[in-house]
Amino acid sequence: MTSEGQQNSTPTAQKEQYSVDEAAVANIVETMKKKYREEGIVIDEVNTSLKELRGIISEDTYTKVDIESHDDLESFNSDTSKFFGNVYLSMKGVLKPINDMLKKFPLTEDVGFYLYSANMHYSANQYIALASAVGFVVALAFVALGFVIGTAMKNLAMMATMPFLFGFVGFVAAVAIVLYIPRQNATSRGNACAVELPFALRHMSTELRAGIGLYKTLQAIASTDYGVLSEEFARTINEIEEGTDTSIALKHMALRVQSRPLKTTINHIVRAMHVGGNLSQIMSDIAKDVSDDLKNKINSFSQKMNFFAVVFIFLGIVMPVAITILGSIRNSPIAATGGSLFKSVPLTPEVMMIFYFIAMPGLFIFMNMIIYMMQPKM
Repeated sequence: MTSEGQQNSTPTAQKEQYSVDEAAVANIVETMKKKYREEGIVIDEVNTSLKELRGIISEDTYTKVDIESHDDLESFNSDTSKFFGNVYLSMKGVLKPINDMLKKFPLTEDVGFYLYSANMHYSANQYIALASAVGFVVALAFVALGFVIGTAMKNLAMMATMPFLFGFVGFVAAVAIVLYIPRQNATSRGNACAVELPFALRHMSTELRAGIGLYKTLQAIASTDYGVLSEEFARTINEIEEGTDTSIALKHMALRVQSRPLKTTINHIVRAMHVGGNLSQIMSDIAKDVSDDLKNKINSFSQKMNFFAVVFIFLGIVMPVAITILGSIRNSPIAATGGSLFKSVPLTPEVMMIFYFIAMPGLFIFMNMIIYMMQPKM
């Protein structure tokens, strides 16, 4: 009888053991939805808790919060954004069709994801609306510039075509630059995370070796001053506190942060959580690998800079001095009364002004861009 009672009670006990408080789960999901709505992110109501970060960010991108009134501008933390938001609202009849047209271009497909990755608190619709407003203002300025240049050339055809040409080029360039900013900011945050990653990993290794749990270790990294990396860990902690599983929240961070070493680190952590392993030793090994990789890239960059320094000395110092000397000789009274040698040098005052005020600044900008592109990135 006792055995039968135990057998009868076993299924009930198992049901109690594996029962789920659906009200609590629904409350967690609703809390997450409310937070994402406040950030301008609309989440699909079906299977919300099972969606990965990319689905949350990318899916239904253009059903997100738009700029409908001045109240929508209060959440913008930049005076510049508020200014262009006011421009969009005042010219909405003109800019709304442009905004809808921009959403159809491939350049805007991943705007929502990169805004979230860069921790920029705009919805995709809001940011594209701001981009259209920026393009409109820049286009007006370029139209005025084209009209002035066309008038100065005293050519009727130029006066008629240059304002429109300048305006179109200015609009396209401004919109492209604004839409590229989230991707650039996300990449910069990823690089900043990679720089701090070796120190954070050693910190995590020490914490884990001391017997502190993974969640407390993540909290310690979030509360320590590791710059952008601490901010990203804090975002992950918020997800965990909202009810997301730790491994899922870490995967979200791997998707969100544009840093290959961090993605590799998180993959190792998640794998160790699932199959077991010494997390402390794993953190130490990854920290060593990341540090060695960064050192190799810095050494390679230093060797490239040695050669680039020679080029810079010639282009930035020797050539301008040589141009100055030759120009002075060419425009001196000696050249006017001398032979044809000095007169044949094409360094008139106009040419020298173009060289020093246009060519040289453009050359310096180009060299700075090369140096920036050559910098070691993780």
